[in-house]
Amino acid sequence: MPAVKKFFGLYALPMYIMAHPFDGFYAMKYQKEGMLKIAFLNFFLVLISYAVNNQYASLVVNPQNPLTLNSLNHAGILIAMLALFCVSNWSVTSLTDGEGRLKDIFMAVCYAMTPLVLTIIPATALSRVISADEAAFYGMILMIGIVYFVFLVFCGLVVVHNYSGAKAVLTIVLTFVALLILVFLITLLFTLWQQLWTFAYSVYTELMFR
Repeated sequence: MPAVKKFFGLYALPMYIMAHPFDGFYAMKYQKEGMLKIAFLNFFLVLISYAVNNQYASLVVNPQNPLTLNSLNHAGILIAMLALFCVSNWSVTSLTDGEGRLKDIFMAVCYAMTPLVLTIIPATALSRVISADEAAFYGMILMIGIVYFVFLVFCGLVVVHNYSGAKAVLTIVLTFVALLILVFLITLLFTLWQQLWTFAYSVYTELMFR
């Protein structure tokens, strides 16, 4: 029981942020109440919830074949998306007088994921008992979680960077531009590496069989 009480005590800030986002994120950064391990825990719970949803959501709302589903691939995509967003936002805000460190951005985004943790599993359970005509309720629950998550991310970035609302919107737009550039550069480097590897392997094969 003490361990359970300690867990919910540590998890109090993410719940508080849902009700009081600006005060909660202020406490997370400036009053040092945020904990990196809770941010990782929140993101891990989202990964688990997403995997459960992909695997067990009813065929009424989930067209994926569970026999060919690879949850590790989906988890890798989510991890990559989180990393790219945080790095892109940090690179943009470093040039626009943002006060948030990369750690602060990561924690703000992960703490903002609490609505996803609280909605994905209930929506998945609901999908098992609804008909096709009632599938809108499933989508509505997921949409509430996603919209509130986006709202909390916005609030978190406003607080950790000490921005006005307008400046936060501008930097988020620039963040997605930087993210696209980063993805392009990574894809380009991967393609060049693949071509270099193919060339080196061809030369090696040619020398070995001469």
